[in-house]
Order: sequence, then C-alpha cells, then structure tokens
Amino acid sequence: MAEREGQLVVNLETSHPDTVVDLGKIVLGEKARKKTSQKQKVQAENLSKAACALLNSGGGIIRMESEDKNYSFQQHGLGLDLEQSLRGCLSCSETDQYFTWRQRQAHVLLFVKTWSCGDPEQKSAAPKPRICSLSTGLSQRSFSSVVSMTPSDAADFLRRKESLAKHPDEDGPRAKKALLNFSGGAEETSQAIEEATTRFLKRDKLMAGEVLNFTETTHTEFKNFSTNCILKYVNKSLPKYVSAFGNTKGGYLFYGVHDNGTVIGTHQGVEKEALEQALADTIGSMAVHHFCGSRAGVQFQTYIQSVYDAAGTWQGYVCTVRVEPSCCPVFHGDPESWKVSNGRIERLSLREWVELMTAADPDISNLADDFANELSLANGPPLIRPVYSNVGLESVSQLQEHLYPVGSDGIKWKPETVCADLFSEYPGLEDLMKKEIHPLSKGVLIFSRSWAVEIGLGKKRDVVCDVLLVAENTHPVLYTVVGDTSPAEAENLRETAYALKQRLVNDGGYASKVCVIPQILHLNGTEEQMEVAGDDILQQEAQENLCNHTSLYPEDYVLTSRDVPAFLRALVIVVLSFKSYLSDHLGCEVFNLLTLKQYELLSKNLHKAREQFVIGLPGTGKTIVALKIIERIRNVFHCSAKEILYICENQPLKNFVGNKICQSVTRVTFLNGIFPEVKHIVVDEAQNFRSEQDWYRRAQELVKKKKGIFWVFMDFFQTTHPYDCGLNFSELYPQEWLTKMVRNAKEICSVMFDLMEKILKERKTHVPYEVLGELLKEATCAHSLPGDYIEKQQMETYEMVKYVITNCHSYLRQGYRLKDIAILCSTEPAASTFRWSLATELERQKRKSNVRLVLGSAEGVSRNCIVLDSIRRFSGLERRIVFCIHPVPAQEEVSCNLLLCAASRAHSKLHVLYHREEMFLRDMSFNDTLLSPMDTGMFGS
Repeated sequence: MAEREGQLVVNLETSHPDTVVDLGKIVLGEKARKKTSQKQKVQAENLSKAACALLNSGGGIIRMESEDKNYSFQQHGLGLDLEQSLRGCLSCSETDQYFTWRQRQAHVLLFVKTWSCGDPEQKSAAPKPRICSLSTGLSQRSFSSVVSMTPSDAADFLRRKESLAKHPDEDGPRAKKALLNFSGGAEETSQAIEEATTRFLKRDKLMAGEVLNFTETTHTEFKNFSTNCILKYVNKSLPKYVSAFGNTKGGYLFYGVHDNGTVIGTHQGVEKEALEQALADTIGSMAVHHFCGSRAGVQFQTYIQSVYDAAGTWQGYVCTVRVEPSCCPVFHGDPESWKVSNGRIERLSLREWVELMTAADPDISNLADDFANELSLANGPPLIRPVYSNVGLESVSQLQEHLYPVGSDGIKWKPETVCADLFSEYPGLEDLMKKEIHPLSKGVLIFSRSWAVEIGLGKKRDVVCDVLLVAENTHPVLYTVVGDTSPAEAENLRETAYALKQRLVNDGGYASKVCVIPQILHLNGTEEQMEVAGDDILQQEAQENLCNHTSLYPEDYVLTSRDVPAFLRALVIVVLSFKSYLSDHLGCEVFNLLTLKQYELLSKNLHKAREQFVIGLPGTGKTIVALKIIERIRNVFHCSAKEILYICENQPLKNFVGNKICQSVTRVTFLNGIFPEVKHIVVDEAQNFRSEQDWYRRAQELVKKKKGIFWVFMDFFQTTHPYDCGLNFSELYPQEWLTKMVRNAKEICSVMFDLMEKILKERKTHVPYEVLGELLKEATCAHSLPGDYIEKQQMETYEMVKYVITNCHSYLRQGYRLKDIAILCSTEPAASTFRWSLATELERQKRKSNVRLVLGSAEGVSRNCIVLDSIRRFSGLERRIVFCIHPVPAQEEVSCNLLLCAASRAHSKLHVLYHREEMFLRDMSFNDTLLSPMDTGMFGS
C-alpha cells in the first residue's frame, strides 16, 4: 500500500527496487504549463519537495503521469516552472549530475542520485552543505538589506556559531559581551549614527514629515506601514528583520518611517497596547537554536513614540524594535528540508536540520595515531556515519582487494569456500551462473547463502543462495537462486535489493548513481517455471521487469571501471562495519571494521556449523564476534530475542550485553533457571566457568533438543582461577582460532606476549597447553599503534592513590574522559579497600581540583565514570586506560593469568602498581578472610 503525506505518495508497490515517490497526474510540457494556476504551483512545490527528500535519503525515483496522453518528453519538454523548482535543490551545474529523465508511455520518471557534499575518495572537506535545503529559515544583514541565507551560507554561519559557543575565547569576546556593549556602538555602526539613534529614541513626540538625521545601514532599517491591517503586517514582516539583526550583531527596525527617513507614523486605528503585544508575541514565537546551553529567546526592546502634525493632531506612532545580537542562530521560520522516513515524506524539524547541517567527524586528535578515517562526514551522503580502521590493520581498500578483488580481466567468483560448498550441494548452479554472466569480461561475482542476512535482514525462505554481480558495463544485479518448485517472491527480493542499495549509500558512502536490480533464477529452470503463478497482474509485471532488468534504470546507472572499486569499497564497509567502543567514548555513532578472520567466522553456514568452539588470544575480539553471531542467528532462523541465550560468567558483562538482541544471563542464573523458549546458546569467556552442575552438558542438551546453534568462545590464557572450567578439551571440536591481536597498543601487546610465554612455561593450571602453544605460534600484533606500559614497584598505598589521582587529572587535561579509565584490583575486597583510600584522598583534595573524579563499579562501564573494581569482574570489558593495582591473586598459580587479563582490558595505556612486599603479605591475610564467591570464579547472577 502507499503512504500519503499531503499530496505526495511513496509508492511501495513498484517493480523498481528503490524509493519511488508518485506525484500522480500532472500537467507536463513547456506550452501546457505557460498558463500558471494554483494547481500547477502546488505541482511544482511537490516536485521540489520530493526531489529534496530523495536527495537527503539515499536517492530514488519520482514518477509523474502526464495528463495529456500524447505527451512526449523529447518533443514537449518539462515546463520552465518545474525546471526552476528542481534548480532550487541544486546549483545549475549539478542538475545532470543528480537527475536523469526517462519516459515510459504516459509516465515520466526522474531518477535522483543521493546528495553528497563531496567525493568520498577525497579526504579534504567539501564546500557544499551536508544536506539539500529549499530554504534555511535564517536571515542576515548585507549593507542595508535583509538577505535570506543560502544553504552554503547557513552551513558556514552555523559552524561559526557552534565553534564560538564551544570555544568562546577563540574569537574575541563572547556574543553576550557584544550584546551588553551594543548601546556603545558595534564595530560596523558608526558612532555618529549610534548617537543620533539614541537621541531620537529619547524623544516623547515626533513631527509628521520630519526627516531623521541618520540613514539606513547594516544596523538600521526603516519600514512604512502601507496597510490598515497593521498587526498582521507586523506578524508577517517582523521575523525576517529580527532574524537578520539577531544574526548580524543587532540593530534597530523603525516602523512608521519612510525609506528616505521621513517620519510618517502608523494608521490611527491601531492601539499602543495591541501593537506592543503583537511585537512581543511575534518575537516570542521565534526559535533560537542554542549551541551554548542557554534557553533564552530573542532579546529585544520596543520604543513607541507618538507622531503629531503641525496642527498638533495625533497621527499614530513610530514603533522601534531594538534587537540585541544573539549568541546563537535566530530563525524567522523553520528550514524547508525534507526526507523519506518510514514510507513517508517528512519535513525535517529545526533541531534535526541543524544537527545534520553541523554534523562533523568526531575530534580524535588525541587518537590520530591510532585510527584512520575511512569514511568522513565532510564529503559523503547525508546519512553516513564516520568509519575508522585501526592504523596498521587492513584499510578498506586492502580489505576490498582481499574480499572482492577485480582483476585485469575476467569475472572473479568470491568467496572461494562459499562457491565450493554451494557447487557441491547444488549441481548445475555453476553452469547457471556462467550462462548469466557470459558476455561480461571484468568484475566480481559475490556468492552468499543470504545477502539479506549479510546486511542485517531476515533470511528469505526457499532461497538456495544470493549472488551479487558487480561488473563493468552493466547494472549491479542481485541474483536470487531458488529451487525448481520454489515460488518466486518478487516483493521479498525487491526488499533485499532495495535495502542493499540504501546501505551502500547511507552506510557505505557510495555517492555515484547506483541501483541494485533483483533477478530470480531457478535451478534447472524452464520458461514455464519463470512465469508467476496465478493472475496477479501487479506481481506478474514486477516479475517480467525483474527478468528484463536492463530496462529498469538509465544507462548512466551502469557501472564504469572507476565505479566498480568504489562500489566494492562501500560494500566492504556495509558487511564489515560494527559499532565500536569509540562510539561510546565520543558520544556518537562511529564504526570500526571487522578483520578478515572475524568476518570468515561470521560467514559460516550456520545450518552446518551448529556447534562451534572459538579459541582466541587476548585482544582478538571474541566478544565482538559473539555478539555479531547472535545477530546472524536471529536473521537466519527468524528468532526472537527470547530464543537466543548469551551466557557469561560475570554480571557486568551480562549487563553490558543487555537483552535487546538476546536473553543475557550469567552461568549461575543459567544453572538455576528454566528457559523453555531458548533454542540457541552463545557462551562467552567460558575459560572462567566452573564445572558445578555440568553447565556444558546442560546447555548442549537444551540446544540439541531444539536443533539449535551452540557456539562457545574462550581464551585459556585468561583463566583467572585454578579450577576445572567444565569443558573436556578432547571434545572441543570443531575449532576456530582467533590469533590476530587488534585491540591493544603494541607496548601492551609485548607485555601480553611475555606473560603468555611465561604461562606456557610454568604450566600451573589444568588447561590445554599444547593448543595454547600452537595458538601462540600463530599470534601476531596486527598493528603498530603506540601506547604506554608503566610498572611501579614497592609502593605504599598512599603513594598508589596519589599516583592514580595525579595521572587521572593529567589524562583529563589531555582530553580523555572519565569513561576512558578503569582501576582494577586483584579481588573485590582489595577494590573496596582501595576505593576507600582513593575516596578519602579525593575528599581531602576537593577544594584544590576543578575536576571531580567520579568512581563507579564495573556495572557502570557504559557511564561517564572511572570504573574501580576487581580484574575478574571487568573480564570481557575494556577501557583505554587501565591502572592495575597489585595484580597478585590468592591463588599463586594464576598470577600471570590475572595480570594478562588486566593488561588485555587496556587499549593504549597500562599502569601496573605493586605494593611493598611486607604490606602485600599483611593485606593477603586480610583479603583471604574476605574473599567472596565472585572473586573465586563464582561471580553470581
């Protein structure tokens, strides 16, 4: 069904795998539109709104039906007013770049490319605003005139205001100081005019016909009333002047004065109180978007002076409005900018518009050596989010060359393992695809068991596989292969193709003209099998169009040799991106990229890999993969969150994962609970589980009964207790290894390597050392990110406290946040003791410091506080800076493991502080009596 917003229709029943806005029947043609009417004005407005919405929402198609059945686009043209409405969206030089026309019978189709403020391949910022706007709602003064800001002017203006609000000392006095000093004269207002204005406003009576001794300037404007409807006139005319003066260091608006400075006065029918109220109501309703945190409206004063003629007869008033300069942008109306949202054409709210116009990549200046910007807001489509890769890991271009390489000739079939599996399962599939791509000579054919799952949708039923063709001299095509007897569900296939196209643009940043055309293929199919069953005309038309895909889109949507690599790089971002820890740190959506091995794990055929053991080294992203595999399970098997169980050992990690995509529980809760709806289980940090009640057998039996998925993630190097974890090492099959360490700085990785070597040499606990030895042989630090490792020995507690406080304040001055820091102790009682010492010293220093160090437990890892907790309770979580306080456990045999666990929690800076030996022995006897089940592996529910 179609959704309506006014007279605009988003057509959801079209064969085009795109956003199609249907304008219905309209007058088309140069001659036909010469006689303008209100109806034609509305048509032109709707065209510009639809174009603006598609430009801001990833592109799409506008469909119009000519009222004249004999209309020809080639012969009759479009119509000058319609062309002008489209030029209101773009500059004249860009219309061909963004718009392509095509006529099909009585319908005219306008293909709209996504808006882009620059070329994503360029690293420098583009001069264009980030979104398309038909109007900005902002005015400014230019000499003695009011000028509406263009979108480009508005973008610069908003950025300056935002910067001044955030950094008030960088550009001289704050706007508020300028406001206070305005009566003394602003920079661009001459002293003489300012003094003359001040003297004029002090007068009680004015003479009709007298000429003011000052003129219109940037800060003064004269307006004569030319209507009896004075109050309506004020309401209509005032906002633009108030906006202009507020945005240009303030000024005066004189009502009742002719342009030449002659005093005229108002009509006599207006009352002073009504005039004052109309001014106050109009200005009070105007919006100020504050970057500075203030909620103040426009600051103004009104002066109303009576006017008399030579005979002393009252002739009305001169009304003067003094507008103070505003600290933040003043709007005379809402910006006119549109988007497609949930099948509707919607106008952006003022706040939404400002946020999009001012959006910029997060400031990662203190991370510049750690991350490379792969996709920037400065030169991409409106809805993209920043994407970063770790310096030293593969860039997007390198990942594209690994995953989707394009050779000098021929079509590459990727990935080889998926191809081999599919060809062995489905004889005839390889020949079918060879026949389809026969004439093409350069590109890549990308096989997947479900492209819907690859992009986060549910798997389509009865689908053998999906194959994406990206090749030169053809449109991108998404082939969906079904069995001979499977119905061809065109609408489902259109949904996947449409979603892929949208994600290529809005997530991957692909900014050229693009489409993804769905086509159904039947294994061993015949012509009869390609036909649609039944007499559903709409579905049959869609099916015919899918088969003849070249007719759906114009020639300039065909991929060129330059387009193919850019398309594939955007595809890499779509399939490999995941929301990173950096997002929480910066307070915005930022995406990192999976490694090739992580993606290979996630690409497994879950129908075959129902049970999987993933053994990983510290810092290899096991929890990331565990959460991503849960998303895959949901989409492949169409599960609800209640049907998937995530089990971990400690409560903070359980809370961090939450219950949005699955049920999240600790091992203790799992053993004590009943989960009748659960079909699939993912276990994380299994090395620290305990064998009580045989959790492994219970989980395995529950999954086997439901024929579900059972994946277990573990890192035996990070075993932090000497007890049996409940796993039989000989049964850990099939196995996959994660050996590329990507999270920790190279200095911290070096410490971790030394600790792992020591653990292997000492062999003090019951873990599979042979497997760990082989893992360590393959281990690599996958980057060269610099970091810090500092170790301090023989410290008193008060020295540790002062060291931590001093360094925390130093990091905060460098731009780090509280949520970047964790303080980890060997046990929970040790953490409680250190918390008390730290809190006591912080209270003593309270008056000396402007920055308050807020402490929290591991449960608060997502909040802006310094986590202070035990190493075990912080397992599976991470912070950029970690202070490790005397990491010596009660069980000496896991001493290296505990330190390794603490070290692996730190991204870039690790401080390890040790007590004096005699103090440690005293504290150990105290802590042994206080050890809770949580600190001996029994972490509780």
